[in-house]
Amino acid sequence: MKLIEKIASNKIFKDKPIVLMHIGSAGSNFNKWNKISKNSILISVDGNKSSMQTKKKFLKVIDENVIISNKSGRAKFFVTKDPDCSSLLEPNEKVYENWYLAHRFKIQKKINVNVIEINNFLKSKKIKYIDWLVIDIQGIDLKVIKKLKYDIKKEISILDIEPGFDFFYKKADTISEVFDYMQKFYIFSDMTFGYNFMVKNKNLKFLEKKLLFHTNKPSKIYSNINFVNKINNKRTLLLKLIYLLGENKIFEARDLINENINKDKFLLELRQSVNNLLIFYKLKFILLLPFYYIKKFFKN
Repeated sequence: MKLIEKIASNKIFKDKPIVLMHIGSAGSNFNKWNKISKNSILISVDGNKSSMQTKKKFLKVIDENVIISNKSGRAKFFVTKDPDCSSLLEPNEKVYENWYLAHRFKIQKKINVNVIEINNFLKSKKIKYIDWLVIDIQGIDLKVIKKLKYDIKKEISILDIEPGFDFFYKKADTISEVFDYMQKFYIFSDMTFGYNFMVKNKNLKFLEKKLLFHTNKPSKIYSNINFVNKINNKRTLLLKLIYLLGENKIFEARDLINENINKDKFLLELRQSVNNLLIFYKLKFILLLPFYYIKKFFKN
């Protein structure tokens, strides 16, 4: 969407580029940031090394193979069969054994590793602010967020966190704790889910495993929750608009502009662009309306 690129090119981001940080980034393609990449600094952090190929499009990339925690020093790290499930927290066998994906959480070994507290990491890289934070570090997401310095935390415009619905790790953050804490700084925006089957793998025969995926409805196992900052200074407002437009929340974007426009020339231009976009969608809807009714008729 050209409109997103226009916002990301605003002069407010020239001297102070957008800072995007993904903690637990192994396996990510960073596609959600494609349209703002050339105006952004990407901080990619994971205990597992990841390829740099998908990151060349960014203004600058900080790619670190470190383990971020809520404290610095040495810690026990639980290496699991699936590296994406490895964690500083011990996997809880009493919980994960009840799920089809139990094998992924099987502990292969326990090792002592160096960990770095998030503020120390940011200081070492001379990062003084974060605009958009994505965090997925297997049960300690909230612990790390709580540790962030207030001056940094209060300026994060968009925050994505991934808590589970069950205690797959001992002493893991709970989804209720996430919502209780986040409401101090942020407003809930959206939630998507990860799915699996709450059935013990060892109880299934070969054919039953095939049937499971083709005939059974899976259960929600974790969530990806999006929060937006409560404040609406110019920078935060523009980043929230980038997020809303990227998620195709056009009417929400229009309302946000109207509530904060204050004769700002750039926002006036954005409002006109958003209105033009909505006109396009309205015309498209009217033209396709007969097809919707035909489809609905045959579906019934």
